[in-house]
Formats: sequence, C-alpha cells, structure tokens
Amino acid sequence: MKSIKSLFLLSALSAVVLVSCSKSSDDDGTTDKCALKNMKLTASIVNAATCSSNGSVVLHAKGSSGFTYQLGSSAFQADSTFSQLAAGTYTCTIKDAEGCSKSETFIVGENPFKGSLFTAVSSLIDTKCNQACHTSGSGGAPKGIFASDCGVVSRKSLIVEKSVNSSMGSLTNSEKTKITDWIAAGGTINN
Repeated sequence: MKSIKSLFLLSALSAVVLVSCSKSSDDDGTTDKCALKNMKLTASIVNAATCSSNGSVVLHAKGSSGFTYQLGSSAFQADSTFSQLAAGTYTCTIKDAEGCSKSETFIVGENPFKGSLFTAVSSLIDTKCNQACHTSGSGGAPKGIFASDCGVVSRKSLIVEKSVNSSMGSLTNSEKTKITDWIAAGGTINN
C-alpha cells in the first residue's frame, strides 16, 4: 500500500511539473499574449451626403473585452460611434483591456442623391447666373465659383445675398422662393 501511495504522489508531482513546464508565461517575455487572441473588428457605416460631413461609422469588436475605439490618429475613446464624417477612407483601431489592438480600414461612401429643391436652385444658377461664375473652362476644368454642386452649397449665403436680398440676377418672386425654400430646408444637395 505504501508503494501505491508513493507512486500516486510521484505521479501527481510529475503532472504538476509537466503542466508548469509546458505552460507559457508572459512574465519572461516568451509569449505574445496578443498573438493568441482572435479579435475581430467590423463596422456599420452610414454614407455622407455629397459636400457634407454627415456620415458615420459604428465599430463592433469581438474576441476580447474592455475595448476602446480609435478613428485615425485621434485619442482612444469608450464610445464606438464616430460621426460627422465626410466621404473617405478611415483607419479604425480597437484596443482591449490588456492593450492588444487590431486595425481595419473602412470606407464612408458618398450618397449621390440630389433633392428637388437643390436641383431647382442649381437649374436657376445654370440659366440665370453670369456664365463666368458657373461654366467649365477648357477640357472640363472648373472655371467659376458654381462649377460644382459643392460650390453651390458652399456659397448658399452668397446666393441669398446677391439673388434674393438684392436685385442682382433679376429673379422673379417665384425663383427667389425656390432659393429661400432650399435654404429653409437646410441648403444641402439632398434638400
């Protein structure tokens, strides 16, 4: 019986030694704790309207816990939502509680929808505005301040000042109403 107890004790000690010898350790720097993780980063994306910064990215992280989130080179934050984004390519990074990180690139697209109010104002500019302020130069290069849809949106105050509040452009009351309706709706391409 004594030899069975000795054999059992010797087996138990061997198992402890084998387990402790085969277990990797972060303390001695031999194991990369992050390499053993299978973190995943995905995103829900809302495209931005043309000439606007109203897109968004909501990051979704899996494979660990205690995540913080980063867009580009901004500071890490607890909130996974990034808003007021223009169309473009963004590098997003997640970092878990142990400092392990993963990055992915996401694209916020551009919503090309043009609203009827914007289309009416753009048409007015094309027909009523001095040709030098909105036509294209040779080879299609922009020449004037209204050469692009974004040029119209970015100069909406000028349009109101010169076309609605003054007699420049000699617009009818109906045409002026088209401009003020567009401005009242938000003055974007989507209105």
